[in-house]
Amino acid sequence: MEKELLFKTHDVGKIYGSNTVLQGINVEINRGEIIGLIGENGAGKSTLLKIIAGVEKPSMGTMEMNGKPFQASSMMDANRQGIGMVFQEQSLISNLTVAQNIYLGREKDFARGNLINWGEMNKSARKVLDAMGLQNISAKAKVRDISFAMRQMVEITKVFDIVSETANNRALILLDEPTTVLSDAEMKVLFDKVRQMKEMGNSVIFISHRLQEVLEITDRIYVFKDGKLTAEVDTPGADEGLLYEKMVGRETDGEYYVSVRQTVPTEDVVLECENLSMFGSFKDVSFKLHKGEVLGLCGVEGSGKEDVCAVLSGDEAKTGGTIRVDGKEMNFASPSDARRAGILSVPRDRREEGMIGILSLCENISISNYQKNASHRLISNRRQNENARKWIQELGIKCSGVDQRINNLSGGNAQKVIFARVLDSECPILILDHPTRGVDIGAKGDIYGLIRSITEKGFSVLLMGDTLDECLGLSSRIIVMKDGLVCGEFDCPVDGKPDQVDVVKLML
Repeated sequence: MEKELLFKTHDVGKIYGSNTVLQGINVEINRGEIIGLIGENGAGKSTLLKIIAGVEKPSMGTMEMNGKPFQASSMMDANRQGIGMVFQEQSLISNLTVAQNIYLGREKDFARGNLINWGEMNKSARKVLDAMGLQNISAKAKVRDISFAMRQMVEITKVFDIVSETANNRALILLDEPTTVLSDAEMKVLFDKVRQMKEMGNSVIFISHRLQEVLEITDRIYVFKDGKLTAEVDTPGADEGLLYEKMVGRETDGEYYVSVRQTVPTEDVVLECENLSMFGSFKDVSFKLHKGEVLGLCGVEGSGKEDVCAVLSGDEAKTGGTIRVDGKEMNFASPSDARRAGILSVPRDRREEGMIGILSLCENISISNYQKNASHRLISNRRQNENARKWIQELGIKCSGVDQRINNLSGGNAQKVIFARVLDSECPILILDHPTRGVDIGAKGDIYGLIRSITEKGFSVLLMGDTLDECLGLSSRIIVMKDGLVCGEFDCPVDGKPDQVDVVKLML
């Protein structure tokens, strides 16, 4: 079958002030093709997608779609031309229903005079959700009341519906890290839908830091580095080792989780839970966390592990059982109570819970630790800036300076800022909730090394990994949860990691 060009860019670039983030980008996407974009955080992948989607305007270069000049003044303008984007950081409105979010900006399709027929909208949304295999999501539910993974599926459904409606099977769908919070079953639904869209003649650009996903779903892969397109790879015949080498300019050394630095925990118990319970979520959870230990919590979405961490970080209230920190019984009414007891978390949802986007990198680092930078109850900007520079250097944060807004950083660098704040607090117990979600393979390596450094200094970590492999690779010990109960425990010494199959048998 002869290839038909759907979309192309010619020397597209983007400049923010004096910082060139994209330069001379030339990509071509054929009709019915799935293209992967890979590269380290800050390489320019998401910026290119935002330019194509009408969120950003290119500083230079031109684009074409269906053989005609293309430019989009807004996302809605791009939608009308058959281009839709699912963002890495979700863009749904939490106090609207699922149906209202799917048809946001298209309400006139359900208007009768000056009134909107909400019943018809809900009925239409139900059909769209069913077509995506999402029978478990109510069209009438408020977005704030459904899980983070379900929100991602709603966002994907919305984009698929928009482009299917407007592009007559000549759509271009942009997926920026769509799978980071999805279960294996949800990811299969997404990939099946992507392949279906491809078979109909639509095209997809797919960004993921999980290289095995890129290899599974794409036809071709473009590699970005430092704002430039540095390589093009045909997916058949490629493997993760080749992609990694193309991305970072060096071969992987095979010691991915820095296991050689895995510490042996001491006998000192820093955190103990005894018959900890939260009605409707989990029951009688008991474990001890030792000094210098990485204790992994494993289980499928909804197993209760997320709620255990929420209780320990002060976000939720326990309904039974006991929490002891250094042998002293504790009750947390808020995250600040947990913080005073020495517990602080790196949350899963970086945008909503982990950072304040309009504040600077410097302010985000010090926001939990203002007392360290205070003089006579007044904040010292000099101390704040010096402290931020120290963390920028120590964690290798790529930025233009301490005053750069955190929401202008790449995902991996924003995550490092959140780590800097947590480490700056000097809390001895850290809860890491999917700490590598949405960061590239290079930044993951940095974070793994950071976790090893933390435990070498005597910190203790409660970890929910992004994958089971990650949890096993980083942990000294894991606890497996299912249906709100602890159903197993495995020691994870450097030379004796448990078989993943044995763990999965308990989880499912």
